[in-house]
Amino acid sequence: MKLNIFKIPKDKVANLKDKFELLGLKNINSSEQKNWKADFYFSKDIDPIPIPWVTTYKDFFCEDKPENKIFFCAYIWENETYCFALSYGKSHFYLRQFCDHDFGIHIAKRIANKKDIRQKSSKKFAGRKKKEIKSYTKNSQLDIESGESIDYLQSSISKDSVIIFGKSGKFGSSTLLNPLIEKEALPEFLESIIKVYDSPELFKLPRTVILDASPITEGYEDKLVSEIIASKDSTDFTSNSHELIGIDFIFSGQEKYKFTLDGYVSDEFDELSIDELNSFISTNSIPKDQILNIRVHIAKEDAKPFSKTLKESIDYIIDDQNILLAQGKWMKFNEDYMDQLNEYIDSIDQEEVENDLLEIAGPEGDFNKKLIEHGYKDADKNFSIIKVKAGTLVEAWDSKKGETVYAVKFGTAQKLGYVCDQANNTLELINKKANTKKLDPDFKNYCIWLVIQNKNMPQKVSEINSIILKQKIESWARKSFELGITPKIKISKLTKQDKKPLSGQRDNYNKEFWISA
Repeated sequence: MKLNIFKIPKDKVANLKDKFELLGLKNINSSEQKNWKADFYFSKDIDPIPIPWVTTYKDFFCEDKPENKIFFCAYIWENETYCFALSYGKSHFYLRQFCDHDFGIHIAKRIANKKDIRQKSSKKFAGRKKKEIKSYTKNSQLDIESGESIDYLQSSISKDSVIIFGKSGKFGSSTLLNPLIEKEALPEFLESIIKVYDSPELFKLPRTVILDASPITEGYEDKLVSEIIASKDSTDFTSNSHELIGIDFIFSGQEKYKFTLDGYVSDEFDELSIDELNSFISTNSIPKDQILNIRVHIAKEDAKPFSKTLKESIDYIIDDQNILLAQGKWMKFNEDYMDQLNEYIDSIDQEEVENDLLEIAGPEGDFNKKLIEHGYKDADKNFSIIKVKAGTLVEAWDSKKGETVYAVKFGTAQKLGYVCDQANNTLELINKKANTKKLDPDFKNYCIWLVIQNKNMPQKVSEINSIILKQKIESWARKSFELGITPKIKISKLTKQDKKPLSGQRDNYNKEFWISA
């Protein structure tokens, strides 16, 4: 008996039932079973959904045009302490608004067999892969990269739990299990879920956890609005990648979108983008305090048109606070995630800094002279190291000493991620030799030299107060290892200059030594 189980916090049960009533779901069966109250909600009087392609070929249909009817239901089980919802059909779309976000992964850590992972879905907030789904062959060990936040696992069930929960399971915000029971045994099965829920975990998983609404999260929303207006790359629409609802992956297909607010309606478009959103905001002179009231309308052929708030439609990360927004909820990276990420980046070889380069106050020219005095070869603005066939100028790195090349960047921790992006681009060019016509990467070590403008100087990489920078360092280091190159880190402190730059002179406090293509 397949069961897709959501855990509903007790204080949200009444709101969930109100939502069912608004949707037209009817409670067609209620019962009391062994200290449980069970209510079966069914979409009895569902309206038919027009089919877009039927309209296109309407002259082919002699009779009435066909329409889709998609039935769904939710079986709600409640006792004094717990509430669970068994989801059938599309009811997961509505249950997710009220469910315990951590439930499925919480169960996975207690009954999943980490030596037999079949599929994994994760978020990465650095590098090119923001979300990723990986499938594995049988008996594959759980493999988690540092910087990954696990959203979903599919695995066999650990041998001690197979008799109760079945042979395999899927775990996201809900859990899909296949126990060998009939519906009459559901009360006992739910008691088994409670028992394992309260048991010790078998292994750890890096994960995001939901934050309660508070004045602090209101401040996050102010930051989000500012980022939207600035069109920063820290914000993006969820629909531009897959979305996980319970244990089901939802991929965008032939949807149509539009924005609305009060009487304002945007044109319809095929893909959501921050640029389209900003165009709607500026065209209609929408004030900042109304931006999060904008609704995103979605039309798709297998469902009724529906809308979501802007906040529910966007993925966003606040760099220096380890906070992100997903599915309309503010979340924080859990300790497992941060511990794993910090452990990895601290394992990168940290090269000792020359005494007179520990603190940098002078301009770029002085810094380069000091490097030459220490035996470094200047490669700043040297476009001959890597030549791309298209003729684009690429500066591979800034200096070289022995078998080590150095990419240097000055600035605050929040601005230093750029050097990691450029280093990754260089590694991509080295990896894809077909894209180059001259390649001379005569080196074994790749060092990123961070000259940090910060009051407190970090002694190791994990002490840097920027999760995005940490994630980008991890992504770059992993790519280096894949290519047989040893990654290294060097850290200096950027201090204030005694004299301000002359008028028209370039400010070197936040100087980028890397000129990208």
